[in-house]
Amino acid sequence: MHYRHAYHAGNFADVWKHCVLVAVLAAMNRKTTPWSFVDAHAGAGLYALDDAEAGRTGEWRDGIGRLLAAEDAPASVEAFLGLVRAAGAHRYPGSPWLALRMARPGDELIALESQSDIVADLQRHLGNGVVVQQRDGYRVDALLPPRHRRGLVLLDPPFERPDELRAVGDLLGRCAARFGHGVHMLWYARKNAVECDRMLRRVARFFGKPVWHAMLDHGDVGGGRMHACGVAVVNPPYGLDSQLVEPLGWMAGKLARGPRATHRLEWIEG
Repeated sequence: MHYRHAYHAGNFADVWKHCVLVAVLAAMNRKTTPWSFVDAHAGAGLYALDDAEAGRTGEWRDGIGRLLAAEDAPASVEAFLGLVRAAGAHRYPGSPWLALRMARPGDELIALESQSDIVADLQRHLGNGVVVQQRDGYRVDALLPPRHRRGLVLLDPPFERPDELRAVGDLLGRCAARFGHGVHMLWYARKNAVECDRMLRRVARFFGKPVWHAMLDHGDVGGGRMHACGVAVVNPPYGLDSQLVEPLGWMAGKLARGPRATHRLEWIEG
């Protein structure tokens, strides 16, 4: 059965990833020149938190549910939460929906999804503002470089394949060869810390520069569910690392589920 993100929409990993994504796009919007956004694993674009799939896991309650209930969010987090509220009650927006709302006239948006039924949902949720293609996200390098010199490539695979770390490293190597100056953002499930860090060092070698990395572990290792994830950004906009220290620290505290919770912001060398 193919991975269905509707079961996990709005969970701790989603909000960690999307807060960084909104900050990256906001930084790119500080320049007037247009940008391209290429989402390799777009999903449905918008998810209902009150449907059977989200209700079955209830993961969103310990993710976006906690953040929306807080009253002291830093400005960068509040910008993200404002977009979530704009999606409507009991709705959680995916990355292509967020990018569409942040795009300006002239910016280019491309969203890839491999499953035909999810492609139909994606087209329905995004309308005409995004070019939607039914394509394997691991072939996104064929679309690079995009139309605009300034661009962001987002990789967000489900991390259910046993070889996913190797596959995503290979993909980023191909992306580096075709669009080495572009911003590349990777979300990954941190199931094996040693192998994950090895993959990140490999990516840094492909691009020939350090990779900015934000890791979160909510601290609840029971139940067999994912408890840690990471976001890596190659060629981040200037100042992004320092800008996100306070917001991500605040989020880590809100998302923690015990004394073993931890987060780390760092630069990873090749």
